Amino acid sequence: MSISSEPATDRGSSISFDDFYSDVWPRAFRLASFLTHDTQVGEDIAQEVLTAMSRRWEALERPEAYLQRAVTNESWKWNRHARTVARKLPLLDRDSREELRFDELADAIARLPFRQRAVVVLRYYADLTETDIAHALNCRPGTVKSLASRALAALSKEITP
Repeated sequence: MSISSEPATDRGSSISFDDFYSDVWPRAFRLASFLTHDTQVGEDIAQEVLTAMSRRWEALERPEAYLQRAVTNESWKWNRHARTVARKLPLLDRDSREELRFDELADAIARLPFRQRAVVVLRYYADLTETDIAHALNCRPGTVKSLASRALAALSKEITP
C-alpha cells in the first residue's frame, strides 16, 4: 500500500491540507516507525514532515510523493544520527526507555543498513514500485534491485532456522 490509498495525483490544491493530513497521518507514522524502528521517533518525523508540508501546501504539486520522500529522508537522517550516537557514546543507556517491541522479522529488518531497510519497507509495506523507491531514495532503479537482493539475502540468513 502506498502512503495514500488513492493513486498519486496532483492534489496539492484540490483538497484541503486538513483532509490530506487525516488521510495520510496513520500511514506516514507507521512508515517512519518501521524505517527508524522507534514509534516515538516515527511519530515525531511524521509530524515534522506534515507540519513542513502545511506551510507550503499550495505549492506542492505531488504531495503524496513529497511526503514519502520526506519521511524517508528524515528517517535516514535520524538513523545516521543514531549510528553516530551509538559509536561515540557507547555508555549511553538506550535500553532504559520504554518502546514498542516489534516482532522477530521487524527486528531483523531493523538490523539492516538503512538503505536496504528502506527498500524492504517501501517495497513490501508501502507497496511502492522500484521506480518510486528509486525516487524516494534518490538513486537508480538498478540500485534498488541490488539493495533489495542484498537485504533479502541477509534476512533469509538471519531468519531461516
